[in-house]
Amino acid sequence: MTALASETGRCRPSHWRVQEYSCGFERPNGGGWSDVRGRVVGPDDGAVTIVLGGISADRRLVDDEDGPGWWPGVAAPGGALDPTRRRLVSMDFLDDAAEPFPSVEDQAAAVLMLADAAGIERFSLVGASYGGTVGLTLAILAPERVSRLDLLCASAGVHPMTQGLRSIQREILKLAIDAGQGARGVDLARRLAMTTYRTADEFAQRFGPDGEPGGVEAYLAARGSEYARTVTPERFLSRLASMEAASPDLSHIQCPVRLLAFSSDTLAPLAQIQATHDALTGCDAQLVVRDSLYGHDGFLKEAALVNAFLEGRDD
Repeated sequence: MTALASETGRCRPSHWRVQEYSCGFERPNGGGWSDVRGRVVGPDDGAVTIVLGGISADRRLVDDEDGPGWWPGVAAPGGALDPTRRRLVSMDFLDDAAEPFPSVEDQAAAVLMLADAAGIERFSLVGASYGGTVGLTLAILAPERVSRLDLLCASAGVHPMTQGLRSIQREILKLAIDAGQGARGVDLARRLAMTTYRTADEFAQRFGPDGEPGGVEAYLAARGSEYARTVTPERFLSRLASMEAASPDLSHIQCPVRLLAFSSDTLAPLAQIQATHDALTGCDAQLVVRDSLYGHDGFLKEAALVNAFLEGRDD
């Protein structure tokens, strides 16, 4: 294993520093070598929280001089994940290899490798969507290191409707690769995904007769092309495979777990998250249900609700 750390302080208050880590490690189940790239933001004496997002999330959790963070209003000064008070750990999910794809167990092992490189022994974990499934797996692999889990729009299993939608995405990506048009496949598969992240009510409000210029087709085209500029079809396929294969045994989880579900979420439906909650038989588990216009993307769009959940408030 190798670990390299570099500190950057540009445009940062003295009590808020950023450390970058790069680690090479062998995946635990014979998947070969992978690079782990992560970031630690915040004061050295702050409470440590590992933060994992959906398949589009990366190590830029908090705004920096190179661009915005992926969780505005939450991982920000004044938010529940305040980098002036907390030590926040984030990472890029493992590389693009489609065969064998990085499993959630591989991703969890990568988190532990990153924590080791940063000298972090024990931590809480906040996981949203795919990151929540990785968090459940990590709490099984290393129960002595995880003090608590806060999970948003995340479940241990996959709803059959979600499986069906992802099967269509996979076929789109495979056809595009065979045709030598991988980027086009990512574009179209992402457009399909966007219709599952949001709700019919939001689309009706945004793209009705007096809605946004260009309407829903322009919106989906913009989101698809943007994603295709940064994500390979192989990476997209590997994430889909990893999500479908996840099946953690939740009875082994010992730390307290809180789950946030949005009643409008069709990608990780309330019934699926309820089943995850009910399977957490070895720990103190709490399910919080809220309404949102934004469906699955509520964890990204509903900063006030998310902050209240992460701070343990009922509002």
